[in-house]
Amino acid sequence: MAYPKTHSLLDSQISTALSTQIVVKVGGTTVGAIQSITFPQARDMNVFEEIGTEGIVEVCPKGATKITVTVERLVFDGLRLPEAFARGFVNIQAQRYPFDIQIIDTSNGESNQAAIVTTIHGCWFKSYAPTITANAFIISERAELQAEKMTTSQGGHSAVYGGRRGIAFDYDTAERNTDKDGRVGRLDSAGFALKI
Repeated sequence: MAYPKTHSLLDSQISTALSTQIVVKVGGTTVGAIQSITFPQARDMNVFEEIGTEGIVEVCPKGATKITVTVERLVFDGLRLPEAFARGFVNIQAQRYPFDIQIIDTSNGESNQAAIVTTIHGCWFKSYAPTITANAFIISERAELQAEKMTTSQGGHSAVYGGRRGIAFDYDTAERNTDKDGRVGRLDSAGFALKI
């Protein structure tokens, strides 16, 4: 059965993704005691306006998408935040190499084919703030990271399938491949970008 206006499914299954179905990994190491992780994506736009009518003629991206990751974690198991992310340092000034973060969503199932894997590539610590407060007695830490790109896949394929409702979506092969493989921009799908 479905809700009449939105067609959202109404059955005995839990349709909401739960935090208990998320695993965060760096390499083969599972990062525990994370209180929150956010990874917003943003990019600047060119807005071309028309003189006289004050209307907008066109909007198009004018630069790369910026990905910032913010993590809040308890100091747990004797691990400071960088250590928990499998780094061999505590102070971020020591970082010499970027690393990848994997966020594995098992809300569709535990198998490799069902899990949705989002990989945040080329992460660098931008800020790190250990916090010690007298009222809670628990030491928590917060870090902000800058990343190069993100990819999302399910079983090695695009993670977009229309959900349990089978929503019909605009299909563009280049968009789906970029989302899954992490090509660097719109021109890269045509093979114009430089490969290093």
